[in-house]
Amino acid sequence: MSGSPDFYLTDQSVEWMEGDVPIESAEFETVWTKAMAPYQEEWNRTRQRYPEGMRVAGAIMFFSIHGIHIALSDGGYAVTAYEPVRSRVDHSYLYPHYLIEGTVQGVDGVNCWLVLGNCTMSGGTDGKETILQF
Repeated sequence: MSGSPDFYLTDQSVEWMEGDVPIESAEFETVWTKAMAPYQEEWNRTRQRYPEGMRVAGAIMFFSIHGIHIALSDGGYAVTAYEPVRSRVDHSYLYPHYLIEGTVQGVDGVNCWLVLGNCTMSGGTDGKETILQF
């Protein structure tokens, strides 16, 4: 499990609104740890289910500065670097809902994501939404 569906990651600058208060990095880390606390129990189960070296599959959710975010078939979440995938798959597969497989190479305990490598894609989709082709 991850906070991924409940948090918004941006690759753009964030527009300040009236009432926003800047905080230091240490304060952000404290707030982030508290916000992620409800996900820890499920995250620990996910980590146990997926040891390093295990092959896993899921569907692309979105792209961010962290890489390609993946919803695993059982509800867990993973991330993989964009460039290695882009360099070896048909670029028309690099859209949300396309299926992707990879090997667990580690974990990101701060964000509660598995970290995948050696990813492959066959062009299949999860069937949840029509994929537009240009």
